[in-house]
Amino acid sequence: MNAKTINLYDSKRGKSFKIVSVANIALLESLGVRLGAQINVLNRYAFGGPVLLRVDDSYSIAIGKEIATQILVKEVDA
Repeated sequence: MNAKTINLYDSKRGKSFKIVSVANIALLESLGVRLGAQINVLNRYAFGGPVLLRVDDSYSIAIGKEIATQILVKEVDA
């Protein structure tokens, strides 16, 4: 599979991704949003709203657009 790197905010709902680059924000690390983590995009809310994720198949979090655009991901097979 030839997966390209995109920012998290541009990702598609229902897909699985691996984080390849993440903003240096301490809170993200504590939430499990770190380099190499696998995430599933559950929803991306309209009009600049947050992205709802499931991190490592264990819990869900929402990340705002401003931060989501600073996280780069590659699609992986589910």
